[in-house]
Amino acid sequence: MNTRFWAKTGSGEFFEDGSPKYHPVICHLADTAAVAMEIMRNYLSPVAIAALEKGLGLSGDSLIRCCGFLAGCHDLGKVSPAFQFQVSEVGKALVGEHFYDLWLNLPDGKTPHGTVTAKTMPEFLLDAGLGELIPTKQAEKLARKLAIIVGGHHGFFPSQKDIDNLHDGLCGTSEGSDWQHRRFAHTIFQQLQKFVGLTNTDLPTQCDNAAAMILAGLTTVSDWIASNPDEKTGFPYANDTSFDKYVVKLLEKANRALTAIGWTKTFRREPLQFTKLFPQITEPRALQNSVIATASTLTAPCLILVEASMGEGKTEAALYLADHLQHQAETGGFYIGLPTQATSNAMWERVRKFLGQRYPDSIVNLTLSHSAAALREDYQQTICRLDQVYDEEGRPKEGKVAAGEWHTARKRTLLSPYGVGTVDQALMGAVRSRHQFVRLFGLAGRTVILDEIHAYDLYTSTLLERFLEWLALLGSPVIALSATLPADTRRRLVNAYATGCGCSEPELPIDKPYPRLTAFTPAAGVDVTSFPASPHVTRTLTLRWVNDKEWAEVLKEKLVDGGCAAVICSTVGRSQEVFERLKEHFTPNELGLFHGRFLFTDRECIEKDCITKFGKPDKARVRPHRYVLVATQVIEQSLDLDFDLMISDLAPVDLLLQRSGRLHRHAERKERPTKLTQPTMWLISPNCDETGKAQFTESGFIYNRHILLRTWLALRKKTFIQLPDETDELIESVYQIDASIPQGVEPVHQQDWEGTRADYLSGETRRKIAEANNIKLPSARGDHKPCEFTQQGEEDDDNTIAAVTRLGEKSVTVIFVQQTPNGLILPVSKKEIDLDRAPDLPTIRTLLEHSTRISKRGLVEEFLKQKNPDKWTSALLRHCRYVILSPQGKTQVGKWELFLDAQRGVVIETI
Repeated sequence: MNTRFWAKTGSGEFFEDGSPKYHPVICHLADTAAVAMEIMRNYLSPVAIAALEKGLGLSGDSLIRCCGFLAGCHDLGKVSPAFQFQVSEVGKALVGEHFYDLWLNLPDGKTPHGTVTAKTMPEFLLDAGLGELIPTKQAEKLARKLAIIVGGHHGFFPSQKDIDNLHDGLCGTSEGSDWQHRRFAHTIFQQLQKFVGLTNTDLPTQCDNAAAMILAGLTTVSDWIASNPDEKTGFPYANDTSFDKYVVKLLEKANRALTAIGWTKTFRREPLQFTKLFPQITEPRALQNSVIATASTLTAPCLILVEASMGEGKTEAALYLADHLQHQAETGGFYIGLPTQATSNAMWERVRKFLGQRYPDSIVNLTLSHSAAALREDYQQTICRLDQVYDEEGRPKEGKVAAGEWHTARKRTLLSPYGVGTVDQALMGAVRSRHQFVRLFGLAGRTVILDEIHAYDLYTSTLLERFLEWLALLGSPVIALSATLPADTRRRLVNAYATGCGCSEPELPIDKPYPRLTAFTPAAGVDVTSFPASPHVTRTLTLRWVNDKEWAEVLKEKLVDGGCAAVICSTVGRSQEVFERLKEHFTPNELGLFHGRFLFTDRECIEKDCITKFGKPDKARVRPHRYVLVATQVIEQSLDLDFDLMISDLAPVDLLLQRSGRLHRHAERKERPTKLTQPTMWLISPNCDETGKAQFTESGFIYNRHILLRTWLALRKKTFIQLPDETDELIESVYQIDASIPQGVEPVHQQDWEGTRADYLSGETRRKIAEANNIKLPSARGDHKPCEFTQQGEEDDDNTIAAVTRLGEKSVTVIFVQQTPNGLILPVSKKEIDLDRAPDLPTIRTLLEHSTRISKRGLVEEFLKQKNPDKWTSALLRHCRYVILSPQGKTQVGKWELFLDAQRGVVIETI
């Protein structure tokens, strides 16, 4: 009878003799258990294994059997009337007409099979001997927790209320029912126990939060892999095959399935010296020497904060540390999280080259994790079936850095051993979202590198602190990189990680000047090391305040002998307006625009063009004689660009210092125009109203007014800044919120200071922290119910992820199509589009290449009211919207007119 319950049945097909095509529940449970045990035995990093050992109180083969068995139990809830008769004809054929008739008389009710697992499994665990060494109540609580963890494999953990609300008849647990639950489900439970070889000594006596996250992720991922029915690389339907016959060589089949999807073992090599790892660097800089000295003392978990100017080699230092931890502390690869897609793309290219040099004879799985990754042609060319790049003896045909096809799907990118992407993708692991535990499972025991952490606001920083707690609990080292970091932020980040390690709040020394390296380990506590800045970043930055109405003419004169200038604006609309204004002073070949509201296909070309024009000196690159690039914040982070002069809207001081790193960045560029030999930044002065109060216009819409005011007051009388000597002083003058008002500040600005500080502390600060607290995970070391970690609902589209992790304006991805006399086309590629036809994958990519993100308040809501074409069922299109442009390239949405301009991108004007 036990193989007569189906777990998988495809579309409910039948053989010619009338018997159904299906995969029995017991076989699928064994498949999942086998995959989980193979992952545990061969693929999970020793650091993640150690977290499981500590969390469950088991080790060695007992731990492997326990985790495999628990993961296998995930679908026990399918042995229920509610599930078996979802496909009624299959259910009747297998289970029988009698039980079908009984089911017909039961009330309708939502009965998720994972929740049924959570309801029925605790009793079976206790019968198997769980808790024989612990008090009864503690054992019952542990049994319920374990059942909920594996029952949550569809993305959310059911609450006890969810479990209690289940109808016993639908679950098959009614007293006196003909559905003999213990005979059916419990016998399958015991069969699985026998297959795994589990005894009562293999069952846990505890389950902490780290074990809960890893076990939940292991269960879900193993289920995904075991659900592949492919004849050669998966688990084809067993139908009525006897279970004893089915499980012969099942572990080999599981290993073959893992190999087929490219789940490779983490490389273990001898750690390399820094100059061997980066042969292009013959003499490490002071920062890199500090990292080299620190690396030998590190074990997992650990936290490293690197604060240094741009151009000091922070990325190489982070990669060296990650490599050292992988091969010395046995971590499982790394993930690099960055603020934007543009910076992620640039970093992916660097990491791809690094891994290719580090492992020249191996197949390396490297994924790019953000919503537009599917549109990057160079990344798409690396995607392949990794099992097809090995020969028959399991040796790689050639060394290759590629993305395993299986790992590029939604929710799986963080499961590859190496990854680069937006920080949002990782931060969702700290948010009570669906399948957040899969993200944490993917990062458990891996080094997480967080770049540009100064770019995050208070809300995101609050999520980041909780994220660090959980990474520490999971044994994951963290390397955080920043050009500038307020002392309070540094303290909070270290405290968060220490909390996750179970340590008390460490004392940070205050006498270590910038630039510096802060290292924390549970054993040694905090160590802060200052190091000298490199000569090429030690410089005098000249400041000049300019009037917004006059600087364009002055810029023309400044560039009369040539030179490349960047103009950084606070908003897209402002950048478009400035671009139009500068047309009066420069020719089309001397002027460019770069912001985030171009169609993707155009933006990618612009990004590449910027790197070609302003990247590192290269024989293949021809730097323009004279050029002005107008841009938004997209160029202030990670893109390796060099300008002779910079003009900037007012922004917080740390971002201004970050932007200044694009001035005279490349020391090897020896020749600059005579008028531009000193790195100089022009700051656009705020206007004042009739009372003398500063007006921050567009910058005030983006940044906090109190921070902008303090930045302006700190810089308004300066004509130069000594870098990096003045970095700490400037950062603290703006971000030490409880500091007194500086002497000499006019009364109108004193009043503004006090008022905006009160708003900052009581209004915005509380709101952002409250919002973050509402959606972030509970504390890593608290005693929490599993249901507190997740919530139902889809949160996988990039619009939602960005809204959840950034608390910015809502945004929506909009696809632009255009009406012509012959039908609809895509405006750039001119490809014809039929909205009534389901698009194939190449067409979906082409559609997304003609998309952009729009975040204008009010307009987003108008788009969200619209209904997508019925044929847009792909997950890649599900959360997008579209507009149809007139032949002239215009359209109206609500009270706004949108038009597509070849030079300015998507222009939005109020009608």
